[in-house]
Amino acid sequence: MTPRLGMHFDDLDEAYNFYNAYGKLAGFSIRKESSNRGKDGEVVWKRFVCSKEGKTDEKHWIGKELVQRRRMETRFDCKAKLQVKLDKSGGYVVSMFVPQHSHAPATPSKRFMLRSHREVPESKRQLINTYDAANVQSKQQMQVFASQSGGLDKIGFTDTDVRNHRRDEKEKKRGLDGQLLFQI
Repeated sequence: MTPRLGMHFDDLDEAYNFYNAYGKLAGFSIRKESSNRGKDGEVVWKRFVCSKEGKTDEKHWIGKELVQRRRMETRFDCKAKLQVKLDKSGGYVVSMFVPQHSHAPATPSKRFMLRSHREVPESKRQLINTYDAANVQSKQQMQVFASQSGGLDKIGFTDTDVRNHRRDEKEKKRGLDGQLLFQI
């Protein structure tokens, strides 16, 4: 389903999930760009954009010389966006929708690897935790997932996603350990 002006969402998460699903079908990844809050702290409007929106900053200047970064250009000044604003009913309404992109969409075989569409399912998270307890490295875990799924392109997440999950789990455990110390 294509977004349209006046479309209603109950909350910002619903709007984000809808635009992200639309982006997956259309072949682009999205990100949250900006928002504005009212005096009571509630979000008055929120803008979601194509992940290729904007231009790369030229941050690394030494005097008048630009130090070149060794990374690929990822921003192409894409204007595609969806903006929602707070409705009187408490939900959010689409107030702006720009569907045109300044770049080619991702091919269907590559769409699952776009950042906003990657996700480690709960079943795989539990398996990752089990492998971590047995000291299995993330690269080896990915080989197991690839053999189970029929290839790396069918897993739906990357080695970096696995490492990020492992990091988050370690931080959770540290937080729980700290809380237990204060309870004693």
